[in-house]
Amino acid sequence: MSSFSCPQYDDEHETCQRVGDLCVPGRPGCVLAKNSGFAVPWEQRLEAKRRERCEKEASDGKTRE
Repeated sequence: MSSFSCPQYDDEHETCQRVGDLCVPGRPGCVLAKNSGFAVPWEQRLEAKRRERCEKEASDGKTRE
């Protein structure tokens, strides 16, 4: 769950329409990048989201077989 609302967020695909990739607040290109601070660097949060998505896709693929 997010603590902010962004008009660039594509809820269906969990992506940012502005950067064309996973939504990670504060990353370069994000509207929050210049005026917000985050406890965990965006690089670490992006890697965690990519890993989570990869694991989800792998488990979904196993379920379909």
